[in-house]
Amino acid sequence: MIKAKLVLSTIFALVCSTAYAGSCVPDGLDLSSRDFSRLHTIDQSRIKGLAEAMLGENASDRAIVKELYSMGIGAPKVVPTGNYKCRTIKLGGISALVSYKFFDCRISQAGDQLRLEKLSGSQRFVGTLHMQETGVAYKGASHYGYEEPRAYGVDGEHDQVGCLFEALGKPTSILLELPAPQFESVHDVIELVRQ
Repeated sequence: MIKAKLVLSTIFALVCSTAYAGSCVPDGLDLSSRDFSRLHTIDQSRIKGLAEAMLGENASDRAIVKELYSMGIGAPKVVPTGNYKCRTIKLGGISALVSYKFFDCRISQAGDQLRLEKLSGSQRFVGTLHMQETGVAYKGASHYGYEEPRAYGVDGEHDQVGCLFEALGKPTSILLELPAPQFESVHDVIELVRQ
């Protein structure tokens, strides 16, 4: 009973700290109607994912999520280019919570946009970051390590959209949130740590 109350109070605290984080719905960015909907409902996706994740059995994975979200999240004012280590954290869905090991990511300047790519691991992605007044939007697509990277819009099953946030409780981390991903989870979080 005590454990259940503790889990519920943790869920409540995390949900309250992130419920009004805002979104980054881009103005004029060419997205499918499904992907606009995913961005518009990012707060609901996060809340549902966090609620399921805090019921997960792995205490160390729960501690990772608590550290990232306990102080809330906010829109980054600057997104530094360079090399990052990154890991995927899957909130809710088939498994309540899964946290993967760190792989290599990079943010680089590509013309007037920033390019974000996951460079190692079996599942990878590449996309662009779009600065908005309300935040930073991500538009990209996933691919496997043995495949060539694909562009957004080539294969809807692999299209990704999301928002970039600062983890206010862990200032070394930037979070790419991918709401309502196509497979496995309720809400995906990519934690990026500058190297």
